[in-house]
Amino acid sequence: MKKKYIWAVIASALSLVLLMSGCISSQVSNDTQNGTSGSSATTAMGDSNRSDSVTIMISGKLNPEDASPIESSTEMCLYEMVYEPLVKYGKDGVIEPGLAEKWEISDNGTQYTFYLRKDIKFSDGTNFNADSVVSSAKHWDPTKFSTPLTNVEKVDDYTVRLTFKENCYPVLTELTYPRPFRIASDNSFDTKGNFAKMIGTGEWMVKSYVPEEEVVMVPNPYYYGTKPNIEKITIRKVTDGESRIMALQSGEADLSLADLPSESKSIVESSKNLDVKNAKGTMGFFLMLNQENTVLQEENVRLALNYAIDKDSIVKNIFGGDAVAAKGILPDTVPYVTDENSKGYSYNPEKAKELLAKSGYTDSDGDGIVDKNGVPLSLKLVFQSEEYASWKSMCEYLQAAGKEVGIDIQLEQLDTSAYYDAIWKNRDFDMIIYRTYEDSWNPHGFLRSMFYQAEGSTSVCWYDPQLNTYLDEVIKTQDEAMRQAKYDQIFKLINDKALVVPLCYPDKQYAYNARLQNVTVAPTTYEGIEWQLITIAK
Repeated sequence: MKKKYIWAVIASALSLVLLMSGCISSQVSNDTQNGTSGSSATTAMGDSNRSDSVTIMISGKLNPEDASPIESSTEMCLYEMVYEPLVKYGKDGVIEPGLAEKWEISDNGTQYTFYLRKDIKFSDGTNFNADSVVSSAKHWDPTKFSTPLTNVEKVDDYTVRLTFKENCYPVLTELTYPRPFRIASDNSFDTKGNFAKMIGTGEWMVKSYVPEEEVVMVPNPYYYGTKPNIEKITIRKVTDGESRIMALQSGEADLSLADLPSESKSIVESSKNLDVKNAKGTMGFFLMLNQENTVLQEENVRLALNYAIDKDSIVKNIFGGDAVAAKGILPDTVPYVTDENSKGYSYNPEKAKELLAKSGYTDSDGDGIVDKNGVPLSLKLVFQSEEYASWKSMCEYLQAAGKEVGIDIQLEQLDTSAYYDAIWKNRDFDMIIYRTYEDSWNPHGFLRSMFYQAEGSTSVCWYDPQLNTYLDEVIKTQDEAMRQAKYDQIFKLINDKALVVPLCYPDKQYAYNARLQNVTVAPTTYEGIEWQLITIAK
């Protein structure tokens, strides 16, 4: 009883802070139909109590003004709600009709002809047709596909043909991505071709927003599909996991697309006002290793790190069972991943110590940390906890596991922006906890993004020349059995050379207010929930 009272007091304090924040923020109105802008005073966490409105929480960047369909780093759910693709990524990865109702692929696999729907308008009332696709494609980077896009041709008003340099199997899948190949209205761009505002054919459009705080979405009046049952979705950025839990408890938010602290699981389960949707995910948590670190270039050290970690303990004690202990870098919910090609490493601290000793690491001064030539084996592990609340606890566990085998792991927590800079810009880490991509990006998109090294560039995760060759070969392999054999080679090489340290595969969970009904998990994590199906209990 005392614990519930404390939570209630904290939630009330949070509510006051958020309400005050809403009062002093300047909100931008972004009416997608007339393009006007001005000020509005419609922010408040109380919106979720209205019968026609839902408030959801995210943790990533929230900047509709930067949400070009081509290139941006804002929250992915915005793309899914506003912009639509030619084809969609359906359940179990089946490619389904989107803006194109059907398509044909030429015998040589380089030409894709799309037959477009004829009943679609953008949210600004303009018609969608072949010209819309050709116009959007002018903004695409043709090299972002697995094979370069060489031509986009209007066959007639509702037929377009895309031609590619080579026959690569993932092309249709890549067209389903949340970005960069979705279709926007010409009015999304100014006369100079610069992005101006989000105007798509999807279920929702942006009504107003406060940069990096919240976005108010309303139904697209011209949407051709199933109409939403709700009149407004407020997307709010909440970067602290505990605050997300408290907002759900107090009823000030209805649903969290963002990760919740695993230690709060019992709070959600014991609340009669909250419910959870669970689904097996396609994402894995793993340690990326800095290939420029000479210590980590030793295969035995990388193997030792894998043997030092009790992944079952992570699943039990940090995730409360809502995850799967990792073997390979990707879970078997991803195509082409098998038990044989992703065997992983069992928890064996004695084996880890043997491997370190084999590489010349011994505890010469008896301080519990192994060293070589007088230099202690010390590694900096970088993490953030805004997007994934469990990472702090995981890294603290990894620090203790390292110490058990004589490795000194120093933790460094960064804010989200600095964290991504560490990965993509300055490479300032020895190890960094990261997540694989999900759904349509797995496996080929993620693997090429992390391990492939194009001429003149440097791979992000780890470069291996043989792996590079395999990644080139697999996307050009059309025979399904041969493609599986190629992926067997890829996953086995990553596993056998211990190029990463897989940790676990978290379940996908969405905690929500029980007043929401018909909450259905969408085929992709980037969409999250099938918003058009939600109803609200009266």
